[in-house]
Amino acid sequence: MQLSRIDLLDLQTASRREWLLANGLGGYASGTATGLNTRRYHGLLMAALDPPAERTLFAAKTEDALDGVPLDCNHYQGEIVHPEGFRQLESFCAEKRPTFLYRVGRQWLEKSIFMVYGANLTIVQYKLLSPSTQATLTMRPFITYRHFHHLLRENQWPFAQKLLLEGKGVRVEAFPGAVPLFILSDKAQYLEDGKWYRGFLYQIERERGLDFTEDLYSPGYFTMELKAGESLAFAFAVPQPQAESVSKLLSGFAETDADELWQKEEARRQSLLEKAGTILPLHGQGEAAAWARDLVLAADSFIVRRGEGKRTVIAGYPWFGDWGRDTMIALEGLTLVTGRFDEAWEILTSFAQYCREGLLPNVFPDAGTEPAYNSVDAPLWFIHAVYRYWQYTLNKEVLQLYPTVRSIIEHFCMGTAFGIAMDEDGLIKMDNGQLTWMDAKVWDWVVTPRAGKPIEIQALWHNALCICAELASFAGEPAAEYKALAEKVRASAESYWLEREGYLADLAGDPQLRPNQLLAFSLPFPLFDLESEEGRRKASLVFAKTMEQLYIGPGLRSLGPKELAYQGQYGGAPLSRDGAYHQGTAWSWLLGPCLDVAAKLSSDLEEAREKLWVILAPSKHHFYREGALGQVSEIFTGDWPYSPRGSVAQAWGVAEILRILGTYIVTERSMKSARYDA
Repeated sequence: MQLSRIDLLDLQTASRREWLLANGLGGYASGTATGLNTRRYHGLLMAALDPPAERTLFAAKTEDALDGVPLDCNHYQGEIVHPEGFRQLESFCAEKRPTFLYRVGRQWLEKSIFMVYGANLTIVQYKLLSPSTQATLTMRPFITYRHFHHLLRENQWPFAQKLLLEGKGVRVEAFPGAVPLFILSDKAQYLEDGKWYRGFLYQIERERGLDFTEDLYSPGYFTMELKAGESLAFAFAVPQPQAESVSKLLSGFAETDADELWQKEEARRQSLLEKAGTILPLHGQGEAAAWARDLVLAADSFIVRRGEGKRTVIAGYPWFGDWGRDTMIALEGLTLVTGRFDEAWEILTSFAQYCREGLLPNVFPDAGTEPAYNSVDAPLWFIHAVYRYWQYTLNKEVLQLYPTVRSIIEHFCMGTAFGIAMDEDGLIKMDNGQLTWMDAKVWDWVVTPRAGKPIEIQALWHNALCICAELASFAGEPAAEYKALAEKVRASAESYWLEREGYLADLAGDPQLRPNQLLAFSLPFPLFDLESEEGRRKASLVFAKTMEQLYIGPGLRSLGPKELAYQGQYGGAPLSRDGAYHQGTAWSWLLGPCLDVAAKLSSDLEEAREKLWVILAPSKHHFYREGALGQVSEIFTGDWPYSPRGSVAQAWGVAEILRILGTYIVTERSMKSARYDA
């Protein structure tokens, strides 16, 4: 995760390498390897004022200078890059925290950034390295006050300020009653010099067909002479309900060295690795163990607390909130593989409380309104997550969730909202075409209409029935009815097989090649019996077709490239992007079920490991060298060069790769129905 001066020479290319920090509340900090903000979502302090919602950008960036030589760069209207501080940038590293190394003549300056976990607090630290002599550092903060989807214009807010800490800090209030921003220094002197900077241009927003310019305000600047080996730190802080008070925050930064705060964060991360080490052998020296360690830390970014204190999962940064479907798919990789069983239980029981008529929330709206229940698969993935929790922990308390599981099954049998109901053949049908994960919609246009009986819903339904049968037996209740219904579903699913094509239909009567069929073989209770010769034949044909037409390296295409509706590029305005979202765009999370099938078709664990490691190689390259370094992107273009797009850090993308590593490669924990025993 380190870029050299050679890697940074091309400003446009280097600025597509990003970094991300999260604070466990839904807030974050993010930027690029060059310091050039290319998104409206980039900033030093994006605080979730109603965790994990109401994300508000307070501090956009800093403009730094060493002995008057600029270290920063900004893209302005008119295609002007000013100043050109990237010319002083020697290297960038994102391995532990974003760290920039600058050289101005014989002076070497290191700049690093980290967030304090559980607080809306970002620390920016500078250190003048030997063999430097003495130099003057100037830091000018650029601030704003806006919802993270919006942009700011000059004079939109008055930005009143008040000096703090005997001139070593400032309190800025965008308007009377606004949540204030505190900018504090441990040593530097603050000088008031309020002014607007106009016309910042965000290149990625322009490419996405959205508004892409804004104005930022600077209340003043800090300055200090540094000696070789001396450090200087700044805190960007916003008071947070349910967190430390502002007074404690101020006194804490005044009395606590920034190095000590960083040491606490390092200790917290080490504790996560130790907890994951109870499940995964992370002490190994091989590439797989090293990648697994980094994935464990990446996974931590997505586990956050709501305002009431309950944990949930952020689907992706920088713009997603907590989504039911994404949470349940990602739960095993984020919490079970990492040994975070308490968090897993808290998430499962919290979502169970929101179950309504057999459905789970698809999304919790940012505005704090009632959650939306427009998902047919979220409750089925919930049942799967409950089962995986049970398998990992052997916790008898899982029976507390059995009534919710049984309620979901009963409502699907009887019928519930959106025309979701079991048909006479035992399969699940639905009237609404926007209830699966392929749910893109533009105005009244449902891009990928899937009303009817999607194949992955039948796979999840069969899996859920088998799980419910096991839970019923564990609870001392009759299970025969669930088992019989599962067999009926399996028999009816035979109609999806297209012998001439050599794969499963995506919908009854729809021969389009899509990756959803992989779930018919990948789940703990597969829809097609992999112990039978016929079931293995079909699985082998589906896997071969997947690798031939859907696999692009770090993900799987959502539609085969030979299909008429295929869209190989993803970009441009929202209409163009949404039109390609599930029509050929490749998704990182789909590697999970794909590699499950590959493993189940292997004759032994060593063969599976070798095969999976080769297939995962492009994902490893992406994790360390593309997009947000140390994270997994949501999607990729279906056509070469398979560029990362969408969310720069996606929970289920990270989770599924970590789950595969933890299930097959760095340990011997096998899924049910694998051909070998752990």
